[in-house]
Amino acid sequence: MSGNNEIIIGPVYGEGPLPYYPVVTDRKDKNAVAKIYKLPERVIPVIFLPGVMGSNLKNSDGKAVWLANSLTSPDLLAWIGKNAGQRKRILDPESTSVFDGGNIEPEGAKERAMFKSRRERGWGEVVAMSYGTFLPWLQEALNDHDTMIINKMSNNGKKTLREQLIDMNLNAEKGESCLTDSEVALSYKYFFPVHAMGYNWLQSNLVSANIIKSRIEKTIQNYQAMGYKCEKVILVTHSMGGLVARCCSELQGGRKDILGIVHGVMPDSGSPMAYKRMKAGEAGATGWVIGSNGAEMTAVLAQSPGPLQLLPGFAYGPGWLRIDGLASLPKSDPYTEIYLERRAWWGLCEERFINPENKETYNNQLDKNWGGYEFLILNKVQPVIESLQTHYHCNTWMFYGNNGNKFPSYDVIKWKDVGQIKYKKSNDQKTTNDGVIFYPSDVHNKTIRIAGINTEDGGRQYKKFELSPPDANGDGTVPVRGAIFNAPGLKSQTGLSVDHEGAYKDDETMASRWFTLRAVLKISQEIKMTGLAYGDK
Repeated sequence: MSGNNEIIIGPVYGEGPLPYYPVVTDRKDKNAVAKIYKLPERVIPVIFLPGVMGSNLKNSDGKAVWLANSLTSPDLLAWIGKNAGQRKRILDPESTSVFDGGNIEPEGAKERAMFKSRRERGWGEVVAMSYGTFLPWLQEALNDHDTMIINKMSNNGKKTLREQLIDMNLNAEKGESCLTDSEVALSYKYFFPVHAMGYNWLQSNLVSANIIKSRIEKTIQNYQAMGYKCEKVILVTHSMGGLVARCCSELQGGRKDILGIVHGVMPDSGSPMAYKRMKAGEAGATGWVIGSNGAEMTAVLAQSPGPLQLLPGFAYGPGWLRIDGLASLPKSDPYTEIYLERRAWWGLCEERFINPENKETYNNQLDKNWGGYEFLILNKVQPVIESLQTHYHCNTWMFYGNNGNKFPSYDVIKWKDVGQIKYKKSNDQKTTNDGVIFYPSDVHNKTIRIAGINTEDGGRQYKKFELSPPDANGDGTVPVRGAIFNAPGLKSQTGLSVDHEGAYKDDETMASRWFTLRAVLKISQEIKMTGLAYGDK
């Protein structure tokens, strides 16, 4: 490649580190000068952890069962029309695992020569629909050493993305700190190969974290075997991936290998949306795929600790579930008052939906099904949610969504009393103080519930309750209350106008990408405290 009056010759690609990048000025010039730039032999892998439903899954036969390459992907559209029983059988945490066959944008010769292929680095494990453009962007932004060299030799005035961040104010609410020339210069002394690590989002985040911990250790060993110097990694997370990262770092002993963590739209103290989905499913095209009603969602989620670990814990606070004229919950304990409430209609899990095969709703089978769900909440969900509180990596950076007009979120779930109704069938007309739930065919387990309620004067009435729409600031899934936190290790925090699923996409805003890139480069400065430091030379 040539500049105005020079010839630049790229390196000869081989296996492992590329030691030199030769640059020769115009050979016709009698003052021709040859310069050789030494390329990094030190590596800081950047590992991306996706959110819930952000990893591709396969069954025990190796066939993909959750594969979201695009909105029109046949594998994704195949979920339309599947009933609750089919969903429960297919999305079983005990018979599923990560599938690595997702779509990938192919790497170029330079990248392939220096590192293992993108598929070997796990890119096919994560959902292309959500991350297919972000990963290539991050890979290029963090490994554009040749572009930087060419720009400097050519004096073309161009800047790389990280050079553009010098003196760029991103208006972070906490820890706003522009990149400096010296910080960017240090970052160019290292390579940052981007990896992706999917995980089975149906299983407990604690189990996933232990697997990720082992994979991080193996990644470091692999680079050392290739001839690179490598000691630690940087994690970039999306949504539930942040909980997996924190479990790995803080609960499973993985911090020793992690230089720092960047969190994007993480539900730190949980999100009421997890309750809403289990009770009412999702609307529109999204619901066709992940479940359009409570029956379809409960059949899957009642056996899956991972998604249930997104529920609000003690730290979220009281009163986020409000039922007109009946209750404002939790008063103190969301687990006993909401998640394990078996009889009241507003309880999280409606027992008749746990096992779709129990069509006659036999009491002994209902008891068995409820017992399994109760064990899950008490032994796999509550311990993880509560153990994570106050536990963060000592070098943490995070962004969250805060646009309530564009992406309204559930800070509080409200069941609105919309009136009294009558029933024709007397055998359905049961009542309790909390309300017995009914399912007329026209309002079957979606956003409307009918409850039989005992009145104060000893009478009874039947009321219709309707789920109110979200109205709080957030990203459409996680409200601000569930996202923000304060911890000694929190270096920087910023609120952005981002959609939860598309938090790292560039079609709405580049703000999240700029913040993530700067965070990675800021975290990389901590390498000076490790064996990969260059010292004062």
